[in-house]
Amino acid sequence: MTTMQAIVFDEFGDTGVFHTASVEVPTVGAGQLLIKQQAIAMDPFDVKFRAGAFGGAATANTIGGSTIAGIVEEIGANVTDFTVGERVVAVPHAGGYAEYAVVDASQTGHLPDNVNFTDAAALALGGQTGYQAVVDALDLQAGESVLVHGGAGAVGYAALQTVLYRGASKVYTTALPTDIDYLHQLKADIQVIDFTKEKFTDVIPADSVDTVVEIIGGNNAVGSMQVLKAGGRIVSTVPLNDEAKAARDAKGITGDYYVMQSTTAVLTELMAHLGRGDYKVAVADVLPFNLANLVAGHKIVETQSVRGKVVLTF
Repeated sequence: MTTMQAIVFDEFGDTGVFHTASVEVPTVGAGQLLIKQQAIAMDPFDVKFRAGAFGGAATANTIGGSTIAGIVEEIGANVTDFTVGERVVAVPHAGGYAEYAVVDASQTGHLPDNVNFTDAAALALGGQTGYQAVVDALDLQAGESVLVHGGAGAVGYAALQTVLYRGASKVYTTALPTDIDYLHQLKADIQVIDFTKEKFTDVIPADSVDTVVEIIGGNNAVGSMQVLKAGGRIVSTVPLNDEAKAARDAKGITGDYYVMQSTTAVLTELMAHLGRGDYKVAVADVLPFNLANLVAGHKIVETQSVRGKVVLTF
């Protein structure tokens, strides 16, 4: 086992940069795992990475793919929490579009037997972001009110489920009209605001919400400060602009831009919730791993034309 099939690119650009290649199976270093791939999910991060949004220069045979699920094939030195043959899920942020991937054990979670690889890959990245935003950044407490923007997206959907699990009182979210019934399946009394017809600042009373999960930024973040109580809390998955920061500081609101950190503890906890049926994950389509389907998946993510994740299986 020295080579593997991968989908790679040599320069940043549109989906036309992808091509197949036979590459060396990556070497496992200390603190790492070699995972035999079973499923990968298409995430917005992957599209931005391919397009060069994070800067730097692409090198020959760059392998993208941020979210994976599979079976541990080999264990590096100093790894004690995982075993060969174990089912796992990981968010390495690159290296996933191949038959094998090397990931840091610290970015890998244990996968319960009753959670399939497809659902695990679909939930891992957006799920962790939504979960950590609510639990780690906001530390939302039972009885607090919350506004979650974009409740039907991967991050928002996980955040909504987390605030419900944590015992939030009044829950607001914004969504397209086609997503209203879908979100009410989580809980009927979630107040879903159709952002194509009305502004959330016209629906939610000013100075009335304890916490906000902000995923839009810009003027949306400024409006979030308007509905937050003085001394409230906000977490944003996009950087706040100067106007939003000024509005935040004027009301004594705490919180800022937050970057998800993939950890064994959070991934394992999230997958345990999925296994117990506490959480749901939306999967739009499941397709075989190949170049055509990878390209199609990236285009779907770019156009946001489906609800849920496109997952490719091996």
